[in-house]
Amino acid sequence: MKSILTRLLPVVLGAGAFVPATIHADDEVGGQPVIAADALLKTPVGGLERTHGSAKVVPVSGQSFSEALQVTTRDSTAESNATQLTMRNAIPIKRGDSMLATLSVRGAQTMLLFEKATDPWTKSITQGIAAPTDRQTWKRVLVPFTAAEDYAPGDAMVSLRFAFGPQKVEVGGLTVVDFGKTKSKEALEALVAENSPLGSATVMFKLGETRQTMVGLGGNFCQPRYGSAEPMDAVGRYNLAHLRVAHARIGIPLDSWTPEPGVYRDEGAPHAALLQMQEMARRKIPMVGSIWEGPIWMLGGRPEQSGRTLPPERYGECIDAIAQFLMTARDRYGATVDNISFNEADYGVNFRFTPAQIIAFIRKAGPRFRALGLKTKFLVGDTANANSFVDYARPLLSDPEIRPYLGPLAFHCWDVLTTPDARYAEIAALGRETGKQICCTEAGHDSGLWQTPNPWASWDNALRTALAYEKTVRLTGASVMDYWTYQNNYPIVRPDGSGPYPVFSVIRELEQILSRGSKVIVATADKEDLHLLATSGPRAGQFAALLVNPIGPGRVTLEGLPAGARAAVVTSTAAAQGSTRSETVDGSGHLTVTLPARGIVIVQTVQ
Repeated sequence: MKSILTRLLPVVLGAGAFVPATIHADDEVGGQPVIAADALLKTPVGGLERTHGSAKVVPVSGQSFSEALQVTTRDSTAESNATQLTMRNAIPIKRGDSMLATLSVRGAQTMLLFEKATDPWTKSITQGIAAPTDRQTWKRVLVPFTAAEDYAPGDAMVSLRFAFGPQKVEVGGLTVVDFGKTKSKEALEALVAENSPLGSATVMFKLGETRQTMVGLGGNFCQPRYGSAEPMDAVGRYNLAHLRVAHARIGIPLDSWTPEPGVYRDEGAPHAALLQMQEMARRKIPMVGSIWEGPIWMLGGRPEQSGRTLPPERYGECIDAIAQFLMTARDRYGATVDNISFNEADYGVNFRFTPAQIIAFIRKAGPRFRALGLKTKFLVGDTANANSFVDYARPLLSDPEIRPYLGPLAFHCWDVLTTPDARYAEIAALGRETGKQICCTEAGHDSGLWQTPNPWASWDNALRTALAYEKTVRLTGASVMDYWTYQNNYPIVRPDGSGPYPVFSVIRELEQILSRGSKVIVATADKEDLHLLATSGPRAGQFAALLVNPIGPGRVTLEGLPAGARAAVVTSTAAAQGSTRSETVDGSGHLTVTLPARGIVIVQTVQ
């Protein structure tokens, strides 16, 4: 069989680009189809009743396929997989095989996954796909990925998710091909990108229209939460030495802090967490504390079991244990914890609270903290993703009794590349409505990335991290981004601290744009595929912009810059990161820069 890359295709890669291109591949490479040719049209869509939806096959003209699957959803849900199509693999697949999914989309939003068909649902790819904004044009999408595990026939599935609110979406021409080891994922990415050029684009900056003021970029320091008795591993030490850490989120190991009711042990993991807090206080880095696991005597169940509910009769003991930890940090280690949370309580990792339950908890905890002289407040939410945040947070914000004890709005952005922009923008609207600071307390693009073979050192990880930061800051109004993590868990440097991965360079460059005191400004582009973010300040005349290009090469003209300003242009690609050159903005406030395939460019005025 010939490779599916030998056809004339409009190509999409990464965050979703639409560019006609001709892709030629060596006919000897070939590949094996993973699913049956008619699987898209003949497999029933599951969960239609959960969104009061419907599905049917509709005729199509002017495309390489004559029929498409049309799915309509009428209600919103918290889970994108509430309405989903799953198609099992028909051939055996080996871990590390290079795969390529191809499909066309029109109308609205879908999500493509390749995953294990049973628990733990190991994912090889999770890719959000948005159709062109005119809702009429077909977008052809190519998604390269690598198989995370070995799969016998039927052990894995190609999934399409549709539960993204009321919408109508059409999908056609779906194929998934396994190239084995004959072509690498990186080769497929490069091939597709080089043949889907961005072309010429124009960006307009409106320097006078500002949004949030940045606190800056920070990270999670949570290894003691997993039981480590060492406060800083080699990764943490490297990051503290080489990054401008503006904020820290530290895990509170409540399970080992209070192994018995009324017993508090400043040793082992709790001691390590307290030393982390002491170090942050010494560096004048503001911090939040988050609780994952609780002791069995308090929370019940099994260690690290998700979704457990704290019995109301244990609220007082839990509050006292947290208060004792916070007071120990303050009185013995000189560290003030500004805010506290239960990690992802909406999902239950590992304490689960409904909005009504966490309101009841804070009603008791807030006055107790005040009586003990603690100024620590509760983060609002700290939810598992942005899609669920507003629905979870609104009841808390509406309760006048707990209002004095609530701190910033907080969420995790693991769903950033798969959730519609509108859901992320709702967070900014809630922040404006309440006047509260907004924090992304776990910043990352894929919570299942650890399941992918050797992902940390890849350029794909770096590129997607840049896309995640850009979208989150631009749409939600977040002034804090805490990367998961600045220790050896989703590491940005080698585990022994001997040197950085590409994602480290990207974060260090993002620090230049999103520095403390800078203000996000409005910027627009005439190409949907170009992702951009810009800031002014913190000093007068300072300007910085981030341009992220997930497809092929292009040239971008920037308009609205300070006339005559000197600018440093920093370019990063898979081949090299941090290449810098000097440019000058012309008298009309224009500057043209080259944007390489799958590349990131930082433009920053030089004082």
